[in-house]
Amino acid sequence: MRMRRSVSAVALVAAVAVSAVPVTAGAAFAKPAASKPAQSKPGKPAKPAKVSFAATGSVTAVDLGSSTVTVAVKSGTKDVKGRTVSISVPASARIVVNGGGRTLGAVSAGFRITVTGSHVGSLYTAAKIQAHGVRATPAPAPSPSVTPAPAPSTGPDDSATPDDDVDPTLAAQ
Repeated sequence: MRMRRSVSAVALVAAVAVSAVPVTAGAAFAKPAASKPAQSKPGKPAKPAKVSFAATGSVTAVDLGSSTVTVAVKSGTKDVKGRTVSISVPASARIVVNGGGRTLGAVSAGFRITVTGSHVGSLYTAAKIQAHGVRATPAPAPSPSVTPAPAPSTGPDDSATPDDDVDPTLAAQ
């Protein structure tokens, strides 16, 4: 029984070795395939890379219609530092105003803001916004006050006249 196993094992190894020899020998004598240079399609330009950014500064404008916030950047990544940048705010962006979750409508001009997100070329898109500030409330309009007019007097006029300053006894002399 031992002999039968040994013979089976040797036969199996020989079959594998014989089948592998032509493949390796063929590969040794074969010419390498000509590699084609990688070419991009002529009709499609390369896409600009999506790059992360961070910006800290003050809000100069908020446009709720187009969902953008304009920030005068004081510090941040080198692509935005020292510039005024308009940032698109998608509905999926996380917005925190004064420590609570809010919407873009809670942010107004003058707020201190930190924005993180990504940009492709000059299109900046926010992923997270943190803003701090006091929303400016309009000052109440002063109510018109009526200034009282002096009432006309109906009695004798008590105002002094130049003749009243002279003593009547001296005036006869």
